[in-house]
Amino acid sequence: MDPGEPLESGGASGAAPVGTDRVVRVDAGEWGWTWAADADGRLHQVGLGPEGARAPVEVDPVWYPDAHPTWGGADPLRPPALRITHADGTTTTRLRLDRVERQSVGDDETVSVCAFDEVFNLRVRFHARTHRASGVLEQWVEIDHDEDGPVTLWDHDSIAPTFLVGPDAAITQFGGAGWADEWAWTTERLTPGTKVLDSLGGIQPHLQRAPVLLLEPNGPTDEESGDVVGCSIAWGGNTRFALDVRPRANEELRDLRVRAGANPLGAHYVLEAGDRFVSPTVAWTWAQGRQQLSDRFHRWTRDRVLRDPGRTRPIVVNNWESTFFDFDEARIIGLIDRAADLGADLFLLDDGWFGTTHPRDDDDAGLGDWDVDRRKLPGGLEVLVRSAEARGIRFGIWVEPEMVNPDSDLFEAHPDWVIRDGREPRLHRNQLALDPLLAEVRDFEVGVVDRVLAAAEGATYLKWDANRPVTDPGSRALPTDRQSNAWVDWVHATWDVMARVARAHPATEMMLCASGGGRTDHGTLRWFHEFWTSDNTDPVTRVRMQWACGHWLPMSATAAHVTAWGGRPLPFACAVALSARFGFDLDLDALDADGLAVCRRAVACARRTQDLVQHGRLRRLVSPVDGDRSRAALAFVSDDRGRAVVFAYQLEESTTEAPAIRMDGLDRDAAYTATVTDLTADPVELGPFTGAALADGVLGWNLTEPTSTRIVELVRSDAADPPGGGPGGVSRSATGTAP
Repeated sequence: MDPGEPLESGGASGAAPVGTDRVVRVDAGEWGWTWAADADGRLHQVGLGPEGARAPVEVDPVWYPDAHPTWGGADPLRPPALRITHADGTTTTRLRLDRVERQSVGDDETVSVCAFDEVFNLRVRFHARTHRASGVLEQWVEIDHDEDGPVTLWDHDSIAPTFLVGPDAAITQFGGAGWADEWAWTTERLTPGTKVLDSLGGIQPHLQRAPVLLLEPNGPTDEESGDVVGCSIAWGGNTRFALDVRPRANEELRDLRVRAGANPLGAHYVLEAGDRFVSPTVAWTWAQGRQQLSDRFHRWTRDRVLRDPGRTRPIVVNNWESTFFDFDEARIIGLIDRAADLGADLFLLDDGWFGTTHPRDDDDAGLGDWDVDRRKLPGGLEVLVRSAEARGIRFGIWVEPEMVNPDSDLFEAHPDWVIRDGREPRLHRNQLALDPLLAEVRDFEVGVVDRVLAAAEGATYLKWDANRPVTDPGSRALPTDRQSNAWVDWVHATWDVMARVARAHPATEMMLCASGGGRTDHGTLRWFHEFWTSDNTDPVTRVRMQWACGHWLPMSATAAHVTAWGGRPLPFACAVALSARFGFDLDLDALDADGLAVCRRAVACARRTQDLVQHGRLRRLVSPVDGDRSRAALAFVSDDRGRAVVFAYQLEESTTEAPAIRMDGLDRDAAYTATVTDLTADPVELGPFTGAALADGVLGWNLTEPTSTRIVELVRSDAADPPGGGPGGVSRSATGTAP
């Protein structure tokens, strides 16, 4: 599927020539974008924002700047969004409006603005697809031509809107030092000049920078107020945001051009006549406050992106942190017993279960050889699946189908299958990446999943990993003068593999992983149910990661496991994981009675609250990324406002006054019972409290020690019992005061 191809189709369509429709309006739901053609047919942006779909026609900045220099006025010379070398060597392009096509599907529509070069046989179609239920707009660009030879696309951004911003305009980007530092929150003011935020590496570029951007055009916002623009590049490869800020003479206001799409650095695309280039989709919205931005992206992600969005994800126990590569059949069956006893839904067997000639005893060997290592597992995977089923839980398995160790049967048989340029490829994590542009490689990768799931018949969950970037770009599937096309074509080829696997195994839940959170884009996620947020599972760090990630993605897709990382108290680690898709990656055999009791309370809490966490409305209450960063609180509220759960975390010591937990979003006139726990003892029931009192801060902070936590479950007096048959083990407080 092309990244810009609609996920749905059908409906009526029509076209209007430029002479009768020189104004193009797109209503995205409470905001919009308007363009108009001047007398020469050149498109200009004339409206953007909450009133953008109803803006008057005042020709202003060029809407999508091609490589045709413009001087003066409101649109000075700028880097182009589309930069092409034509077949005859000409380096400029002048696009003119041809027609506008509209296709409606229910309340939504796809608006296609068709333009052509005034000299060359080159066509550009700009597509804008609405999702009015959420207010998120998807945009992408298609390019084709009939010139006398190939053309070269040097820049091909998916969007290039212009904003009028104030002196305090700011952006927030999400990225850090790479592995184990995903979703680092960085906010900075926009000053004159050009700022580029990009990622590289092809296979796992989002370790460096998540492909999302938060823009505050008029200065700082909060959860409920202020103009905020959110953009997500739905692309499984290298991405780029380029922000070009220009001052206005004698004014405090500035012009900001934002270009977003695939990163063209070193990846210019040579396009043959008759072929079509499709840019990545960029999904974006203009919201009032960060709460509305998250509401919109969560609704759109559930409706347009995630597989089985209404399915509650399982409580997973993974063996990796318990055993790494060192295990045998008895050890794994013992862990399955522990997982079942704990009350988990699924046991996931991670890396190290395969390899015969080249056993997978570490990460040096065996990758690519997907036969069970009978030294470790003499009964094969089937024995493990049956063991899990006998204990009433499901079984899942880890694969890395895109990679190979040189020390493997696969590499010995097919050394020409790896990505390489004209030199010997260098190793990264002792492995190489297979070249998906080769049809035989794509078939092999699909076959890996087929073989593994056949060997583990009855397995219902698959963790798909990818543990190296592209370091020696090249493909023997492409001619020598088309090697730079690989960066784009690799993404499409990999998506083809993932789509084939998803079609072949529709009942198998799939987790997306790439050295942690290296693939967290809305494009690749279409074939998966969830993703691994980061290999960094220190719960203090994870609070901030999940806070950032939650602006864009629902918690049903955000996997969080309890581990020993950071040496934090076990109740705190459990409470942090409970605020996302909950699971364990602990040595369950090493837990003492107190530790097991904490984990059992956590599982019981998950049973009562996971429907809220995964499907409810996320409310952010106390920020761990603003101010002194020492505290965090967030909540999830049911659609009918009958139930909610609040997670409060004291992350570090603080000298500032503790905040009130203002739990708004409930029925102000209704009475709610509060059930409170820190997971060290059974919950205590307090209340009732009115929704108004909860909104006014009746819930005290009452946390002083670093890495302490409080979980508060709220149930309206007329609400149905929560899943799991009520809170369980609750003792009634005699005082009835707020916790």
